[in-house]
Amino acid sequence: MRRLITALITLAAVIGLAAAAGPRSNRPPSEVVRPPDGAAPLQAKFDWALGRPAQAPAGRAFWVGYSIDRLMGERSHIGSFHDGGRGRDLSVADILAGRKEPSAADISGAARAALDEIESRGKPEKQVLKELGFFFKFESGAAPVLTDVNISNLDLAFDFEAVPLYWLGKTEAGESLPLIKRFFARSGDNEVREGLLAAAGCQGAPALAVPFLAEVLGGDAADDLRKDAAFWIGQQNDAEGLRLLVRAARSDKSEDVREGAVFSISQVELPAAADELIALARSAEKKDVRKQAVFWIGQLASEKAGPALEEFARKDGDIDIQEQAVFALSQLEDNQGVEPLIKLAKTHPDPRIRKKAVFWLGECDDPRALETLIAIIKGK
Repeated sequence: MRRLITALITLAAVIGLAAAAGPRSNRPPSEVVRPPDGAAPLQAKFDWALGRPAQAPAGRAFWVGYSIDRLMGERSHIGSFHDGGRGRDLSVADILAGRKEPSAADISGAARAALDEIESRGKPEKQVLKELGFFFKFESGAAPVLTDVNISNLDLAFDFEAVPLYWLGKTEAGESLPLIKRFFARSGDNEVREGLLAAAGCQGAPALAVPFLAEVLGGDAADDLRKDAAFWIGQQNDAEGLRLLVRAARSDKSEDVREGAVFSISQVELPAAADELIALARSAEKKDVRKQAVFWIGQLASEKAGPALEEFARKDGDIDIQEQAVFALSQLEDNQGVEPLIKLAKTHPDPRIRKKAVFWLGECDDPRALETLIAIIKGK
């Protein structure tokens, strides 16, 4: 369940997907324009791209894009999977290669990928390098205005809206991050800034991304942006990032940011993350933080989760925290919470907690839960 939550929220945060009403095509760009010096630094190529449409009518849209190699799960993607319902939209890679329709090799590769997906379900995912594109939409004028930021693997389709694409080629995170930071500092549009935070978080370079995201998290930006920064710090799986999230969870002035930081801690795939969540549930000053920590402990694939939750259900001094712990036990993978729930249902001194435990046992598809409920009904 944890991996599913992570995948869904990451996808939504990166591309803001919503189901489109009716069929929609991913329109290719009206033209693809490349810089005269493909080996120039990224900033120089970007400046060249922004200078090209300066003579165009004000408000005319265009895209500027580049890519990096990003280590990702071989079955994972970032971007939109919408193909207009036709199954034959060109991928970004097709467009950049000058193709007018998907090649037979692409179709065969898609079939092979689909077969691999079926055969590999439930197995560990191999990490491979994939090319990830970053696309910046501008409106032309004397000073082009950044209006949108999107991210997509190049083997997916992307809607370029039939306007020009200035393609700058492949670069490194060390060039990409400074560019993203500059745009973030200059933009006053929070939606654009959300996209820039996602772009920073998707670089696959924690040592570069975490300092920038930490600056946003601890700065004076809107709470929604600071919460987004916390989310992307959690995606870096970085020890320093984990420390920053714990500090934000304990002491940030915003309840939304605190709760966002707790969630982000639950997504950090480091052994210390479980310990930090348990510590927050046990000792955070803010009740909202403790309650959120207890909830997310229930989503952890950690052998420490069950004992910690049983402890909170029995010993915490706040009835709300106890009830949250009972619920969280019901959420543990593979019915690991059933035995603690049975103990609570039979022996907890507070009838309110016993009743909660009985309720959640009734939601379990486990023979032990059924046997316990029958025994309770019979007064045993």
